[in-house]
Amino acid sequence: MEGTIQTERLVLEPFSPAHAEAVRDYYDRNRAHLDPWEPARPPAFYTVEYHREQGALAVTALARDEYARFAVFSREDRSLVALHNLWNIRRAVIQAAVIGYSVDEAHGGRGIATEAAAAVVDYAFDVLNLHRVETSYHPMNERSGRVLRKLGFTVEGYARDYLFMRGAWQDAILVSKINPRPTPPQPASAR
Repeated sequence: MEGTIQTERLVLEPFSPAHAEAVRDYYDRNRAHLDPWEPARPPAFYTVEYHREQGALAVTALARDEYARFAVFSREDRSLVALHNLWNIRRAVIQAAVIGYSVDEAHGGRGIATEAAAAVVDYAFDVLNLHRVETSYHPMNERSGRVLRKLGFTVEGYARDYLFMRGAWQDAILVSKINPRPTPPQPASAR
């Protein structure tokens, strides 16, 4: 599949309708694990149809340079072990995107988030030619904080009432990583 990224243990495939059932199953089995860190989901979110539609949108969004979503599979057994995304790709004078990710609870603590996120950051810098990748994490989500520190993200601030999650405004720690090989922005026709 075009745009597929391979690492030592993982295969990151651009999200498409073909991943709908695996992604629905991933979210279904990880509800309790992901619930504290993600927004509330409507019942339709847990259907194959929903993720098939999201897969079609992801294909179009990637072609339009809007966002890139990846289904992350184990090279060993082809099981879906994580989801990683580059949201809100911005061009012009900023050249940035927001990274987001989650890991299957059964595969946590094995460095999968770090390995996959490193590959997505490299994709952002080397393929998309972005200057900056940024994100935020909940102050109580120390696992995510460790992943980002290992990848060389720098803390830029503490944002009060940053995200509305689980019925309340939540604080967040803001972090970013700058492309170590910066280049000037390219016109859209050059990408």
